[in-house]
Amino acid sequence: MRKRSFPIFGSLAMLGAAIAASAAMAGPTVSGPDGNTQSVDVKVAPKKLSKTAFTAATLQVTTKTTTTTNANGVPSPAIHAVVDFDKNAKIYTKGIPTCDPGKLQSTSTEVAEQACGKAKIGAGTATALLPAGQVFTVNQVVTAYNGVPQGGQPTVLLHSYGTTPIQTTLVLIGKVSNYNKEGYGPRLDLEIPKIAGGTGALTDFQVKIDKKYSFKGEKRSFISAKCTSGKLKSRATFSYLDGEALTAVSTQPCKKGN
Repeated sequence: MRKRSFPIFGSLAMLGAAIAASAAMAGPTVSGPDGNTQSVDVKVAPKKLSKTAFTAATLQVTTKTTTTTNANGVPSPAIHAVVDFDKNAKIYTKGIPTCDPGKLQSTSTEVAEQACGKAKIGAGTATALLPAGQVFTVNQVVTAYNGVPQGGQPTVLLHSYGTTPIQTTLVLIGKVSNYNKEGYGPRLDLEIPKIAGGTGALTDFQVKIDKKYSFKGEKRSFISAKCTSGKLKSRATFSYLDGEALTAVSTQPCKKGN
């Protein structure tokens, strides 16, 4: 079968986080009037964290979007996502090389890493559904990079690439800000580009951010966290092409250390 190429570019405002796996791994699933269902699962590791000091950590974000009404299984695609993380989490980017999103567009995973490997902060997987005569399931490799700041705010680039049975490239740019309300802190704001003119959709997306490094003689971590109440909460609001929106939540227990 001859492969078709659907290059997909996104210009977003941050980190995003990120997404993949199965419903069994995700938080509670919510449903909308359009038949879309949505879940998000946020995991910070290790579970044992200092009660008072921020501890180097990893962050894994998993989202799953499905439909209960569309016969072909393709949900109305998400076009925007806002993810709020617990106030006891923070992001540190000083000393990490940055990547220009223009270097990632229309590239394979290998070419992207050649161009921006020093800025890599994590990796994951994704699944896209693309109707093209029939509905193709495209499994993708996700790579996360530290992007060039926008307006003084950190950005995260998510490069998603798959080849079988249809070649696809997706570049998302997410801006990180500090929401600092309702018990939340870091916020990731993502504009999600249309896939195949809006007929396709990302259904699963997972990324794990695990960058640790040294800066000015000190050990640093892109993600750090502490445990003050015994739990860490997150939420994500997804807006879809058909005008509907859903908010999914995720709560993780944590253990208070010294």
